[in-house]
Amino acid sequence: MKSEIDRMRRADSAATRYKSATAGLSLLGVVLPEDLEGHRERFLGDAGRGVAADPRFTYREVDETRVRALREIHEEAAARDDPWHRLIADEAARYLDRYHACASHDGARLTEATVSENGTPDAALLADALALLGKDPERQGGGPEEDRDDGAGLSADVAATAISDVLAAEGLTDWTVRVKPGAAARMSVSTGDRSVRIRADVELSRDELVQLIVHEIGTHVFRWVNAVRGAHVLGLQLSGHTATEEGFAVWNEQRAADGNGLDRRFALRVVAVDAALRGSFTDVVDALAPYTSPGTAFDVAVRVKRGLVDTSQPGGFIKDHVYLGGYRMLDAHLTAHPGDHDLLMSSKWPLHRLDLLREAQVLEHLGDALRRPDEAFMDRVRTIVRG
Repeated sequence: MKSEIDRMRRADSAATRYKSATAGLSLLGVVLPEDLEGHRERFLGDAGRGVAADPRFTYREVDETRVRALREIHEEAAARDDPWHRLIADEAARYLDRYHACASHDGARLTEATVSENGTPDAALLADALALLGKDPERQGGGPEEDRDDGAGLSADVAATAISDVLAAEGLTDWTVRVKPGAAARMSVSTGDRSVRIRADVELSRDELVQLIVHEIGTHVFRWVNAVRGAHVLGLQLSGHTATEEGFAVWNEQRAADGNGLDRRFALRVVAVDAALRGSFTDVVDALAPYTSPGTAFDVAVRVKRGLVDTSQPGGFIKDHVYLGGYRMLDAHLTAHPGDHDLLMSSKWPLHRLDLLREAQVLEHLGDALRRPDEAFMDRVRTIVRG
């Protein structure tokens, strides 16, 4: 009798092609404004003179020929009479809808698509975020956001070396580290080309770098490596995955925090999403101003207003509240079900798909090969980062 993993593997070709097609249709790539550094310099200069205006963003032209491959995968998978091909077909259809919404740069369409995927912050989450921001009154005059545990800001190149050393120590020699100018995130993972990317202008304390490595490698990379050892469909980021993926990464990161509280960025992002839904780019910056520096307020505002051309309009790329919201969701679940940590590490699937993973006996298949961000991993990271 074939196992469910064996049945999943029948869809490996379609899953691999789906992953390749979506890598060429990156949602984040299509909503990344051009000349972001120029926009930042102009906005902050104008803000310093009291004349800041909502930026108008431009974007690279979309190559519609790349859509064809994903549309073909959808049609072929939908014609197959098994649940795993049908799952891939459904995901392809949803991804095409989100991609076209993002590529349209239409405020209402972009907002609707991203809200449908990620929801919006409720009153309780907003109150939680404001309470976290209010815990350090010394910061509420627009002072710098970053805490330095050692007074030393590590450059992107130094961080890249440490990350490369961690990947080598974990035997992940097919992964690379790239320093990328103009990125929205300080650090991110691309499973499409197996790379960890660092923003070129970043400065990190050693504690921050440890936590980011646990977040990015210990969670995002490890979940993907575990997943593709089973069946490739387990490595797909199914609809609704973002709150689980990022919330779980924050949850694991906090275990390596050595007593440091939650990163204030997660609370700032909730405030930014709430403001973006109702107001303009400058409204978002103004909402953040009591809690952080002008530069950080600009960077966070970009994250929620990217994708729009006219940023004076309400709405945007609504996603960033899932870091804090997902963390609270995962914390509640793992407090009640601590044994589900390994099951969550076994795939890239969202929390509401855990029953399918249990039924497929994914953990039994992985056995000792399962990678975890456990204490031994965290100690190795600390040793490499702190020398």
